[in-house]
Amino acid sequence: MTPGYFRKAVYLFPLIAIVLFAFTSSTLSVSEKHSPEQHFRINLIEKSQALIRIMNELEQTAGSKKSFKDREKLRRLFISSRNKYKEVETFIIHFFPGDAFAINLPDLPYPEEDDEVSIMYEPHGFQVLERLIFTDSSNEGAVQIKAEIDYILKLIKKWPEMLETVEFPVREIFEASQLGLIRTFMVGLTNIETPHCKNAFNEALAYTASLQELLSEMYISDSMWVESLQREFYPVFDELKRVLKEESVKDQPDFFTLYSGYYIPASEVLGKVRHFLVPGNFFNTTAVNLEARSIFDPGSFNTYFFVPGKKVSSQKEVVDLGRTLFFDPALSSNNERACASCHNPDLAFTDGLAVSRSFEKHSMLERNAPGLLNAVLQKKLFHDGRSFSFENQASEVLNNPDEMHADFAAVALKLRESSEYTKLFKEAFQNTQDTLLTGRSILMAIAEYERSLVALNSRFDKTIRGHADLLTEDEKKGFNLYVGKANCASCHFTPLFNGTVPPEYVETEMEVIGVPGNADIDHPVKDKDPGREAIVPMDIYRGAFKTPGLRNVELTAPYMHNGVFRTLEEVIEFYDRGGGQGIGLETPNQTMITDSLGLTESEKNQLVLFLKTLTDTVNTTFRPSRLPVFENHQELNSRQIGGNY
Repeated sequence: MTPGYFRKAVYLFPLIAIVLFAFTSSTLSVSEKHSPEQHFRINLIEKSQALIRIMNELEQTAGSKKSFKDREKLRRLFISSRNKYKEVETFIIHFFPGDAFAINLPDLPYPEEDDEVSIMYEPHGFQVLERLIFTDSSNEGAVQIKAEIDYILKLIKKWPEMLETVEFPVREIFEASQLGLIRTFMVGLTNIETPHCKNAFNEALAYTASLQELLSEMYISDSMWVESLQREFYPVFDELKRVLKEESVKDQPDFFTLYSGYYIPASEVLGKVRHFLVPGNFFNTTAVNLEARSIFDPGSFNTYFFVPGKKVSSQKEVVDLGRTLFFDPALSSNNERACASCHNPDLAFTDGLAVSRSFEKHSMLERNAPGLLNAVLQKKLFHDGRSFSFENQASEVLNNPDEMHADFAAVALKLRESSEYTKLFKEAFQNTQDTLLTGRSILMAIAEYERSLVALNSRFDKTIRGHADLLTEDEKKGFNLYVGKANCASCHFTPLFNGTVPPEYVETEMEVIGVPGNADIDHPVKDKDPGREAIVPMDIYRGAFKTPGLRNVELTAPYMHNGVFRTLEEVIEFYDRGGGQGIGLETPNQTMITDSLGLTESEKNQLVLFLKTLTDTVNTTFRPSRLPVFENHQELNSRQIGGNY
């Protein structure tokens, strides 16, 4: 019973209120014996026991001989079990990540995490169970349903005992709560976990209500906290729950209004509550800055969490040096190609070509140049995800005979012949071991510059934060389609719009979508590029490529790793048709849905309009006005900023 309801009861039914007050006072006198952590433990155990009870009933129903009626009951119980699981999921993920991984795996075979060339494992858990209950009515399916329920029960029956013994620091309870809110709204609402029963909004409601209950019960004996609940926390979360209920019954929910008007305030008030109850705790170990108002704020991400490197004390000077190196063709063996040759700032650091130009001027590479804006906000680099740091990425390019055709030892010796470069390195890396101009310090400087290329202040960002109203109704409808009917956000996650999975951001997804080798999707031919399979020799990775970021996509045509599509309209048509399988290509390991999205021409246009609201290159396109001089090599002093080709 919320404080608001209690006041109404006092006004309408004074006698009942007296009885309730006496009972509540008695309860509080007992609850005062518990710490917030103990309150939390008791309630979390009760919720896990409720999940076990529902799963036991699901098991009994699955074992009955009745057919259609029990199938409908099975589905209702499954949805109830998913909702109840979501009430505890974020804390299971935080405190028992192994169990969380095992119980809610994507319904796809997967390799051992630390050994991608080992055997494949079959998935188990809720997502497999959902497919079986909602799509498979065969006798074999019934047997599998029973097996999956048994698998889940075996895991969750341990939870009450585990929860009795684990420590629950209040700081971590709030960290898990904030991350859970992000997970629920940035991932869960896409229906990525419930593609068959479409239960995302009910699950979001279950988590939101459970979080509100758990936190209020933790501090039920704290009068200041109860007052804060009445004044601010409860109204915001009550409004969020109301809107989730309203949007859950719509064919096309209004995600833009949900995020801007209700999710962001809930995220903000949860942060305020944490500051009020856990003063002096700062969160700097996660990818997300939990001190930010919401995940849509420009300072929401810790870039060094994503693509780490050696952080330097004089960061601005190293970034400036890295920018100079990035545009200097002296890093190539012929002094004509720079990093900027394939990463043009005016094209969001792509090159505008279907496939990039080779070191040999008249030949081409097999793929195009990925953009670098916001590239730091992912866990893998290159189309095939073969690199995990900008230092390594720069090293591969500079030493590649088909790209820069350089040798790092030779490049360092060349640059040392410029007293200006020697001075720049000494100043940039002062008080470190890297003041000398070496291959290592060259890589560090370029990497630091690339890490600085973050732009998260597009028209979309400004509008959804409430700082301005810069979007048309069609653009907002395009965003709603992006998250909803068009299914884009289940791979290109909001708000980074790339494939790194919120809220932990430890995995950048590789997807098989069946990109053709030609643009005519009515008469497609198979693309011969093996994708990640060339790096990790497993069938599951044949044709797999990193899910790219879609920010600044207006500037980065042509599209796909092979530049096969020239326009966003062509890309959307390919997705609307169901990817490679949908257009008739044999793609047995395709990871995107193969059915048509059923988009109308108007909806396709709205999607394109929305994608163009993600353009933002402010403060990223600055080029050096000049390059360092070589005193004894006058021929080098005529080199062109950004390279000749």
